[in-house]
Amino acid sequence: MGWFIAQSLAFIIIAALIGLAIGIWIGWLVWGRRKGKHTAEKSEAVTRANTAEGGTEADGAEAADAEPVRVLAVAGAAGAATAVAAADEPGEKAGAGDAVDTEDGGTEGDAGAGAAGAEQAGAEAADESGTTGTKADAEADDEAAAQAGEDEHAGADGSAVVAEAEAVAREAAEQAAAKAAADDLQRIEGIGPKIAAALAAAGYTTYAKIAGASEDELREAVAGQGIKFAPAASSWADQAQYLVDGDTAGFEEYQDYLVGGQERRAKFNENVDYADVDEIEGAEAKAEAIAEDEAATVAAEQAEAAPEPEPQDLQRIEGIGPKIESALRAAGYTTYAKVAGASEDELRAALTAGGITFAPAATSWADQAQYLVDGDEDGLREYQDYLIGGQDRASKFKENVDYTDVDEVEGTEAKAAALAEDEAEAAAAPEPAAEPAPEPEPEPQDLQRIEGIGPKIEATLKAAGYATYAKIAAATETELRAALATGGIKFAPAASSWADQAQYLADGDEDGLQEYQDYLIGGQDRHAKFRKDVDYTDVDEVEGAEAKAEAIAEDEAKAAAAEDDAEPTGSEVKA
Repeated sequence: MGWFIAQSLAFIIIAALIGLAIGIWIGWLVWGRRKGKHTAEKSEAVTRANTAEGGTEADGAEAADAEPVRVLAVAGAAGAATAVAAADEPGEKAGAGDAVDTEDGGTEGDAGAGAAGAEQAGAEAADESGTTGTKADAEADDEAAAQAGEDEHAGADGSAVVAEAEAVAREAAEQAAAKAAADDLQRIEGIGPKIAAALAAAGYTTYAKIAGASEDELREAVAGQGIKFAPAASSWADQAQYLVDGDTAGFEEYQDYLVGGQERRAKFNENVDYADVDEIEGAEAKAEAIAEDEAATVAAEQAEAAPEPEPQDLQRIEGIGPKIESALRAAGYTTYAKVAGASEDELRAALTAGGITFAPAATSWADQAQYLVDGDEDGLREYQDYLIGGQDRASKFKENVDYTDVDEVEGTEAKAAALAEDEAEAAAAPEPAAEPAPEPEPEPQDLQRIEGIGPKIEATLKAAGYATYAKIAAATETELRAALATGGIKFAPAASSWADQAQYLADGDEDGLQEYQDYLIGGQDRHAKFRKDVDYTDVDEVEGAEAKAEAIAEDEAKAAAAEDDAEPTGSEVKA
């Protein structure tokens, strides 16, 4: 009984070993057939692709040999994605590795030989066993079909890996291109490294994007990166627009207008050459530069606001016909005032530009135009009677002579007779009384001797005609302030005392001026009215707030005492 059990166990073990060997053999046969078929199909596909692109079969073979290198390159680009895909298919890892090794080291012939050897080994095994249609063959076929399905799945996974690698490469290329295309945002005044980084993080990497954004959008972008203080944000879009347009000169002028990246109170005017206040040292110097720019802005705005006068009928001027009128208007001489203000040479140059070289009457055009500007129709008519074809006669024009309009007289003899009569009348007419020579304009005086007037205010007052002490003394405070306003100066607290100070200077009263200026504080009157009989302390020269206050109190006490002394007593009033 024991022997029978031992014999049974031995038989079972032997049968199991035989079954295991048969299974290994079938697996090897299927694997070899699949590998050979896969290699052949890959080589054939590469050959077909190269042939379709204009290559030859030899080129296809070379491409097949080079294909593994390309696959490895793609795998390197994919990086970790390939490793994850391989880890997801543990059963295929060894097979894939063997396939790569075979393709790296072998040829298409080697692959074909391997496939043929596998088929031969299968035939020999079938001959030895004598069972070609057995259950084992059916199981082998099923395994082969399953393996083919796995091959298709693996191919799909490989395509996905390649696609993912290409997407990663594209994204990296786009990021590199975006980085290369980014503009230097720090060229915009008010944007430093931190704000530039915040804007870039929010997607504002170019001048065009910033120019197209609103102030609120830009502030929201930097606030999203933790930056809450950006006072210059209101000007970023405008600055960026200059850069987008390539207008370097306009960009620099606009930045000169900005103060710390912020707009000034006065609106930006492209016709004004602004001082770059950011580069000026000292509060007073900055304030003066801003005031000068504001004055220039006001003047520019006034010039722009002045409407262009309507063109006038220049043919009312004798010697100007339609053709000459067109030439003058083309040169900008559209009104009587412009013609009256031009010299003969300027008018002739305008005609030459229009192709007109003959204009004998041009010598009288400015004088005729002046009559029209003044509205003196009678004077114009008399002067035109004096003219002959728009030209002056030999004798000088006299306003107290009634000339004959020789242009309307027919016949040479009649014209000569009329001219002779006019000359006789002009000779008999008394010479017009010579106008008295105007008094010479007094030389400008040093207005800075008046307390409260500095270099800029002096220049503004002189430009408005207030060049002497007498003119300032005769002006009201309102007139003086209006003169300053035309020059863009709005702050002048001492203007109330300028006329009084100027009167002392006009009278030559140096002592009185000195005492009055001691009374003034910064050019302004004190609370107590000025008294000539009080010797005031010049508080402007006293240092320290307490010392100034004490000096003012002492002066007020002196003024009060002087006022009491000056008041009449009751008996004096009765008397």
